[in-house]
Order: sequence, then C-alpha cells, then structure tokens
Amino acid sequence: MTDRFDPNIPPTKDPTDPCIEGDFTSIVGITDRPTLGKSNLVVNRDQPFDITVEWHVFGNLVPLWLTALSARTRNWVVTAYAESQGPGDEKTLGSVNVPIGGPTFSLDEKYSAKLTVPANMLAEENPGDPTQSGTYKIVVTTFLDSDLGAVGYDMMGYAEGPIIKVESPL
Repeated sequence: MTDRFDPNIPPTKDPTDPCIEGDFTSIVGITDRPTLGKSNLVVNRDQPFDITVEWHVFGNLVPLWLTALSARTRNWVVTAYAESQGPGDEKTLGSVNVPIGGPTFSLDEKYSAKLTVPANMLAEENPGDPTQSGTYKIVVTTFLDSDLGAVGYDMMGYAEGPIIKVESPL
C-alpha cells in the first residue's frame, strides 16, 4: 500500500534544521459488521461498513506550522474514495472533519478518523453484467487547507488502502 504526505521536509544531518513530515500509522482499515478479526476484504453491500485511518505529522516545524494554520483552518478534511478495479463507477464514499487541536502543539501530532460508508453505496459484481466488477481500491486523503497564501502551506496526505470485493449475501 502506498502513502505520501506533502509537505515532507525531512531533517538534514543537523537535527536543528527545520523539518516537517507526515506519515500514516494505520492505513485504511475496512470493518464490516460483523467482522471476523481486524478488517475485511469482502464487505456486505447491504450493510454499512467503516473505514479507519490514523496519521501523524512530526518535526520541529509542527508547532509553528499548525499554530499558524489553526488561526484560520480548524479541521483536517478526511475523504474516502472507491476506485473500481475493472468496469464500474468511481465513488466518493464520504468525508469527515478532524479538529487539528491546539492552541499548543507538540513535535508529533497524532490524528485518526473513521468514516461510515452507507449500505448499497457500491455495486457488487453481477456475472451477467460486464459493466460492474464489484472490486474497488479504497483511497483516503487527509487535507489541511491554508489561507496563508501560497499553496505550499497546505498539507495533504493520501493512503491507498486495500482492494475490496463487494458482495450481497443473498
């Protein structure tokens, strides 16, 4: 699974150099109800399911960066998407806001989000219908919009989650 954050300014050899990085600590868990274990790769089309993600931003610029942003931007916007693998639709599955916190920030700020996808949001494969594969790649984005001017102050990360199969038990 792939993930990335921007900006991603790693430290140089000098640990006092300015740096800020982001990383996903738990990449896109899919939990059907009921679940057998931590997550599912086959979800019941007729039931809602949850998508969870955890991330953190870290480095010596985090307090300055998030303090500047928190004056204007209050939330991370976390959005989940489903991309059909084979024929079918691409869908936005939902979005939630996650407060950035404050008024003071540490050098390692941790966040998590859970999105609940409503029942019947994704189509299942129908062997007689070549237009739906019923198989989807889940992608989650985390976005922190900045009003500070240049685009470079926005923060964005994405995580490609598992490929899931949608199935109706009937």
